[in-house]
Amino acid sequence: MASFRKRGSYWEYRISYVDRRTGKYQLKSKGGFKTKKEAELAAAAEKIRIEERGFAENGNETITVYMEKWLEVFKRPAVKLNTYLVQERTVRRNILPRWGNYRLKDITRTEYQGWINELREKYSEGTVRRIHSIFSSAINDAIHEFGILRGNPLQKIKIAKDESEDAGKIKFFSVEELNRFLAVCVPAKHAKYQHSRHYTALFTLLARTGLRIGEALALTWDDIDLVKGTLSVNKTLIYPLNTDPRVTTPKTKSSIRIIKLDPETVRVMKEYRLNQKETILRYSFKRSELNLVFHQQDGRWLRINVVREYMKEVCRRIGLPQLSPHALRHSHAVHLLEAGATIKYVAERLGHASIKTTEKYLHVTQKIEKDALALYEQYVR
Repeated sequence: MASFRKRGSYWEYRISYVDRRTGKYQLKSKGGFKTKKEAELAAAAEKIRIEERGFAENGNETITVYMEKWLEVFKRPAVKLNTYLVQERTVRRNILPRWGNYRLKDITRTEYQGWINELREKYSEGTVRRIHSIFSSAINDAIHEFGILRGNPLQKIKIAKDESEDAGKIKFFSVEELNRFLAVCVPAKHAKYQHSRHYTALFTLLARTGLRIGEALALTWDDIDLVKGTLSVNKTLIYPLNTDPRVTTPKTKSSIRIIKLDPETVRVMKEYRLNQKETILRYSFKRSELNLVFHQQDGRWLRINVVREYMKEVCRRIGLPQLSPHALRHSHAVHLLEAGATIKYVAERLGHASIKTTEKYLHVTQKIEKDALALYEQYVR
């Protein structure tokens, strides 16, 4: 309810309302309006803002209450599900345990900087920057979207850089290392399912197409044309925390693409398609109702963490760096560029939204520079 009164030459409005979380009455007032009409219009606008945001005034909201609503109102509708889940998990695991009981206005730059310093002792620079980015973004919205905070104490925070030798380096296999790895991606000597070759096919496909692991695990046989030698990427598999896996649209619009398969990959996938049928019959596996290219014994999707651990085990077995499946995507990009492929082609093949993402691979190999200088020397002779 709004009331108005004239104080001297100016008008003032007063709005009383019930806070929806505490059930207590709140009062908001503002003066300095030249006419009653101006005060009425301003009061009407403020009532709308109060109803929309539903937060306590002047930063009295607790971080827990604010962050939960911020995620629901601003993040869930605006970003891909997987991105939202990463942000939600970061808030729940990292931000709320430390700041949940604080009010928004209680955060100080000094205390926050100390917390960032503590995080940096436990986590990598990239992880700390992600945590900070999410929290700072939420505080900015408290200022500019909800109007419940005047300033952002999280600005100009210093995050110690990672000075280690491998910091920021793209991890990939050389051609020789990749060939060694793929040659032993078969069941170990005493493994239960000796006949299965699904890991051979999976890692070969990742290494020779640059697919993301989620894109590969979401594939059905309908997505692969082994006659034309093409593969369609139109979905990806994600594993939301504590819920069943689900298939969703790819990371970006540019991720939807058709990839040309080289003859060796076509050969491997043809052999695997036959091997998959034989394996299902031999071990009484359940057939995939979704016609999945890669699946578990029960016909459901392979789990990303299981694939990751298997890859590390193979790397340990033959003395290679213990890289993740994403390193096979990096390897494919580097090998394409070393072979002379253009940046534009590699960007389109990998489904990068920007060529700038692809350009990072130019800095990880000396072969490109060496070949370029050799071509230059030959040209100017």
